[in-house]
Amino acid sequence: MAQLFGKFGYEIERDNVDVSLTAANNRLEGTQTLPLSFLDDRRQAYTYPDLNKNQLAMLAIKASHFARDDVLIAGNLHLRRYRNKNTSSNVNDDFGAVDPDTGVIDSAQALNDRSTIDQTSYGAALQLTLTQPLADHPNQFVLGAGADAGNARFTQESQAASFDASRGTVPIGDFAPETDAKTRIRNFAVYVMDTFTFHRLWTVTASGRYNDNRVGIRDQSGASADLNGDHRFTHFNPALGLNFNPGPGFTSYASYTEGMRAPTAMELTCADPMAPCKLPNSFLADPPLKKVVAKTIEVGARGKQGETSWSAAIYRTDLFDDIQFVSSGNAINAGFFQNVGKTRRQGIELTGATKFGPVGVVARYGYIDATFISGFTEHSPANSGADESGDIVVAGGNRVPGIPRHTLRVRLDVAASEVLTFGANLVANSAIRSRGDENNQDVHGTVPGYAVVNLDGVWRFAKNWELFGRIDNVFDCDVANFGILGRNVFPNPPRTFDSANAVTEPFLGLAPPRGAWIGVRYAWK
Repeated sequence: MAQLFGKFGYEIERDNVDVSLTAANNRLEGTQTLPLSFLDDRRQAYTYPDLNKNQLAMLAIKASHFARDDVLIAGNLHLRRYRNKNTSSNVNDDFGAVDPDTGVIDSAQALNDRSTIDQTSYGAALQLTLTQPLADHPNQFVLGAGADAGNARFTQESQAASFDASRGTVPIGDFAPETDAKTRIRNFAVYVMDTFTFHRLWTVTASGRYNDNRVGIRDQSGASADLNGDHRFTHFNPALGLNFNPGPGFTSYASYTEGMRAPTAMELTCADPMAPCKLPNSFLADPPLKKVVAKTIEVGARGKQGETSWSAAIYRTDLFDDIQFVSSGNAINAGFFQNVGKTRRQGIELTGATKFGPVGVVARYGYIDATFISGFTEHSPANSGADESGDIVVAGGNRVPGIPRHTLRVRLDVAASEVLTFGANLVANSAIRSRGDENNQDVHGTVPGYAVVNLDGVWRFAKNWELFGRIDNVFDCDVANFGILGRNVFPNPPRTFDSANAVTEPFLGLAPPRGAWIGVRYAWK
């Protein structure tokens, strides 16, 4: 893993310019989930090889200019270049099936998928801020516009393979092209906001943002013309907020906001229940999805006295035409995206921070109730509550998978001296439901909660020089933060391929074990 970040800034009385460069070149292996029965050895892979190579370069420029003391003009530009190469091994869900056209039996136990994403994106934004009284009361008016665009090329090819005794794939054919597509994304937005203090204790903020998002997809192979399509999503997002400020140490507020999320090109091309795709490897020609609109109401307060600060908020967000990835068939990596109607996230957030001499403490607690409001039916044959056809009925009130109800973060910092500091943080999440258990009825659908402790420290041993260290998961806890229901096709003691006796069980995404890092840092000032 290699990462680089550099930033240059220039500032005079009325002007400010920042230029930053971010670059990364990373390699990640073994990203699969493991079936529950494999957890006696968490270092093994379900199948292999699995490799992701990511390269990123991003240039960003920000600038601002005070035309007058009460007139600020600001803007930014960015250019981003991203490339991903993925190699993945997958169980062939059609092993043993007969091709209806040729009558040939599919004898490939596995498929090796190889894909490449080449993406270039760029954008710009310009904003005008006027800080001028209105009717002799403080007022700030903001007007802005932004545009983002991106072009990507996606290619994917597949190869038939078999499994060896260690579940590695052995090719039995050549790679054959399956997908070659270009996507084009254009996002435009204009927005306006006004903050008016109509009384020394009361401030009202009103804003609106109009979004116009366009997604174009074009087949480059010459064999999948039905993949071609143009999609447009527009929405006006209003927001209204009211603040009550009785003193410098206390603020309370209430707000209503709306937001829109347009379906991604990946979601738009993987939305057909009759032709599920293996993520992230296949694009298919599918029916279009609807945009997701979020409507949020929030009430909260925050305060500070001396070294102690706190905040509290209660909120409800309703998402209309929410998009969910729905598993399909028996393969855990196959499925499709669909609009599932209305879902809801509601809860509370509490934060407190204080200092006791050289010791600082920050604690954050969140409670979130994430549920489906609209009911729907999906195919989830690995769910123990499925009917004879492998379908489950998701009812209003069922929990959305993957979201813990309770989260807790505690941070402790100790300044042992002017040059030596230590820190520790606790990360705790409650249990979640597995994907494929949207009806909350699978007997093994719950992924247990966990708590992890991390330590870190910094020694400033010379001017501008620091020696730093970090230990993650100090107690080496076995942690799973994701689950999905599927079929284990390696059910026997030697764990070799035996799809005829495959068993349904949860597959878990395991968090890293204990890890330690030490390094030296130099900062120019």
